[in-house]
Amino acid sequence: MVDLDTLACLDGLIWLRTGREVATRLKLDQSSVSRRQRICAKSFGISLEKNDQEWVLNGDQTLLNLEREVHQKARLSGLRPLRLEATYWTLPLLCNPEPSGWIAGLSNLVGMEPNLSLLRRRICDAWICGLPDRPDENDPDLCAVPLCAMPLHLLVQADHPLLKQAHIRLEDLQQFPSLALPDGAYPIVERELKKLGLWNTPVHMSRYRRERWEGRSAKDVTIGYGHCLSQAVSGDGLVPLPITLPFRSGEALVLQRDLRDEPAMATLIHTLKERLAHLQPRFPELALAP
Repeated sequence: MVDLDTLACLDGLIWLRTGREVATRLKLDQSSVSRRQRICAKSFGISLEKNDQEWVLNGDQTLLNLEREVHQKARLSGLRPLRLEATYWTLPLLCNPEPSGWIAGLSNLVGMEPNLSLLRRRICDAWICGLPDRPDENDPDLCAVPLCAMPLHLLVQADHPLLKQAHIRLEDLQQFPSLALPDGAYPIVERELKKLGLWNTPVHMSRYRRERWEGRSAKDVTIGYGHCLSQAVSGDGLVPLPITLPFRSGEALVLQRDLRDEPAMATLIHTLKERLAHLQPRFPELALAP
């Protein structure tokens, strides 16, 4: 076994990417983070290596995962802050200030799997996930608690040629490039937009970068996607096309099933819904979950 901060240094690098970010959240110096993660890796007979700017573990992690369960229970009991991931728009809108008893991550991981992996390994304790993508209802380990719903819009620059048309058909959309993340990053969104002939211009990024996403739409005729919350944060002056998509977006809190009834989770859900309620007058499209 290792102490709470020693394992936190190892898992913090996987979660937050740099020793500086880990040191800030754990209130340690960077040299302590480096030393403790090495001690932790040696204790479990594993190694931590960087692959494409992300830290990955090599070796048998069976004992490590058991240790993570124990440390998560310690966080739930209040011995250390719980760990919250979000999206780039819910981080400033719902996690500032951080909910009591929680620390928030960088909230820039792209795709379902990287975030779900953090939850499954109990490196993170909860994730504010954008809908419609979410874990399957029959997932044995994870569950999703709905927080709100809202329309998803197709976004373009203010002088986009499509805005000059009286009526926009699907065939008109298909004449323009539309943003697409790597295959499988957000499977449901990808499937639904491909049905419309969209999601056709790949953007390769494992961490969210504004200039590669909204920035593409802001400077050319590329079609992007967004809703009232993401638009409020991006600030790129994009405008929605006057067309209704056949599915909605929203937010849900994803967590381990065995944590669903923990008081800390109930308090977090209440806090997030309360903050969404405060945003509702500003964003009339926002519909709170029951």
